[in-house]
Amino acid sequence: MHFSSISKQKYRPSFWKFNASLADYVNYVALLTERIPAWLAEFNEVTDKRVFSINYSKEKAHEKRERIFKIVKMLQTCEEQCSKCPSDENFEQLENLQIDYHDICEELAKGAIIRLKATWYERGSI
Repeated sequence: MHFSSISKQKYRPSFWKFNASLADYVNYVALLTERIPAWLAEFNEVTDKRVFSINYSKEKAHEKRERIFKIVKMLQTCEEQCSKCPSDENFEQLENLQIDYHDICEELAKGAIIRLKATWYERGSI
C-alpha cells in the first residue's frame, strides 16, 4: 500500500451548503466566537474557510447516527423485555424510547424537507 503526501493531493472545486441548523447549537456558536481570532492567525494560509463548519457538521451527523443506532437497539431490547415480562415500568420505558425515536424521525424529516425545498429552488423541480 502506498500513500501520497497531502501536498501532492489534487483538489478540485467542491460545493458545500452551510447547515443553518448549526446556528441553533449554543456550543457551535460559542466555539466559533472563542476560536476565530486564533484560527485567523494560525491558518491564514488556508483558503477554504468552511473547514471548521464542515468538520463540526460531520461530527454532529456521526453523533446523530450513533444516537439513532443506540435508540433502535434499546427499542428492540425493550420490546423483547415487554413481551417476556409485561410490567408498567417496562411499558413506560418502551413508550419513552418510542417518543425519543419519533423525535429523531421528525428531525430527520425536517432536514429532508429543507433539502427538498433547496433542490426545488435550485433546479425548479424535484
